[in-house]
Amino acid sequence: MRRLALALIVTFIGFAAPGSAASDQRATSFGTDVRAYLGEYEARDPLFADSIGIHTHDDALPDYSAAGIAAYAKWSAAWRDRFAAYDPSALAPDDSADRRTLLDGIDSQNFEEGTLHPEQTDPTLYVGAIGDAAYQLTSREYAPLDERMKHVAARMRLIPALVTAAEANLKRPALVFTQLAIDQNAGNIDFYQNDVAQMSASASSATHAAVLAAMPSTIASLKDLQAFLSGPLLKRSDGDPRVGAAVFDRDLKLVDGTDTPRSVLVARAKAAFAQTRAQMFELAQPLDAQLFPGRAHTEKGDALIDAVVGEVLDKLADDHPTRDHVFSTAKADVAGLMDFLRKDPVVVLPSPDTLHVVPTPAFKAGVAGAGLDPAGPFTPLASSFYYIDRIPPSWTQDHVVSYLRDYNDYEMQILSLHEAVPGHYVQFRYNSQVPSLVRRIFANGSFVEGWAVYTEGMMMEAGYGGHDPRLKLFQLKWRLREYSNAIIDAEYHTGDLTESQCEGFLEHEAFQDSAQAVNKWHRLEVSHDQLSSYFVGLDAITQEKNAEMRSLGNRFSVAGFNARLLAMGSVEPRAVTTLMHEHRPAQP
Repeated sequence: MRRLALALIVTFIGFAAPGSAASDQRATSFGTDVRAYLGEYEARDPLFADSIGIHTHDDALPDYSAAGIAAYAKWSAAWRDRFAAYDPSALAPDDSADRRTLLDGIDSQNFEEGTLHPEQTDPTLYVGAIGDAAYQLTSREYAPLDERMKHVAARMRLIPALVTAAEANLKRPALVFTQLAIDQNAGNIDFYQNDVAQMSASASSATHAAVLAAMPSTIASLKDLQAFLSGPLLKRSDGDPRVGAAVFDRDLKLVDGTDTPRSVLVARAKAAFAQTRAQMFELAQPLDAQLFPGRAHTEKGDALIDAVVGEVLDKLADDHPTRDHVFSTAKADVAGLMDFLRKDPVVVLPSPDTLHVVPTPAFKAGVAGAGLDPAGPFTPLASSFYYIDRIPPSWTQDHVVSYLRDYNDYEMQILSLHEAVPGHYVQFRYNSQVPSLVRRIFANGSFVEGWAVYTEGMMMEAGYGGHDPRLKLFQLKWRLREYSNAIIDAEYHTGDLTESQCEGFLEHEAFQDSAQAVNKWHRLEVSHDQLSSYFVGLDAITQEKNAEMRSLGNRFSVAGFNARLLAMGSVEPRAVTTLMHEHRPAQP
């Protein structure tokens, strides 16, 4: 661990730009304001503080009352003015990029408050906060159990007020948001009644008694919320999940962090989609001959690609884990990825290993299917959780089979590569060490997803999997999924893409199984611009990598590029070229 820490320090020193006394003073002033802003942010949103590893507000919850929301907006506007007052040209490039990140974050929140009104239209906002109120304190051992459970008891006493605020605020959500909240809140009730009560039994008798004393009102309020969600709110849940072009394009800039217009991004994604289908056809042809000897194809053009690639993928998907072995398969894949990187460190693994493969908590499940819950940047050695949703018992056998075929033996490796090693888990561990507080705490989602997508192809090129064309074929299938994410995200929220059109495109052109297509439609309905983030981040990273390869020629090192990219931290994609150019190796 000590040798790794020293190596990281050496790497990160390369990102500390020298300057004049005046620029140093401006940087000091900006840094002081950043720290002040974060301190106030933590106090106003204790759940945000928990997520970054700060536990000085563990007895509190955010104020979701109308007065609390108004006070937050006023506070946020004041900080926006303060950061806007800094002249970006007078700041070092790193500070200038961080200033833009802060302004974009505040602007996006204020913009959505003024257009989408999430406190009125998104019941999962409250359901998630209720679950996180205890989960953030119990899932990681940042302090003795007794201390953490005392805080849980204190927060449980605040849950009835949070429920009251939710019921007062919520107006006319989209039906899909209310249905998701109903499912997740059922998970909250189970979590508090069973898990929290059981954990408190291992604390001191006084703390256990405090939790049990708070339990009746907590459960009563959650059941009241469930009745509200499934009754009056469900009846008036007629909102439109499509956000429209104005919101989508604004958040493309503010949240995804790109200045590239939607039309250009979608055109690039479509071109890359077509190119990738052609690559898959080249890989699939010899496999098709092996798997289906003597079969003759009379199709032409795209129809021939559909037939050959489709039947090869379909046949290879027969190799998949059983329903009971999804998690053991993921654990084995993570171990194999780590072993490969120890032998060929194109990405240096962080140490010690703090990753755990676990089921997604019920109150978080039902959106992405899998994900990473990283340790906070101020507690980087706490546990990081690679979540995979349990297969719901309500699914039909056909749905289960489709799901397992989509997460076959090959795609499970790509999933673990993306979510864990060297994807999200590794990147967040590095990100917790960058000098910039802004990047540590407000990691840009497009960069985060772009890095994970980039590593999928990078690991294949490095030789992971022994250059197995079957694994490469499925990696390209994932790449099609990531390109199609950007296409359908834009066409749904700014157009009139229908469910049948979306699922037909994903199943027939992107070679997705029906379960994946159904899940993707659901994600379109409950999110906007997030599905675009994969391509936005990948596009920025790929363009920078190509520029460095042209500039450095045979001096280009993928390991060196990866190290500098990780050392830079999770910046907005628009800043990747500028900041990486600042620290690009000099030409001979």
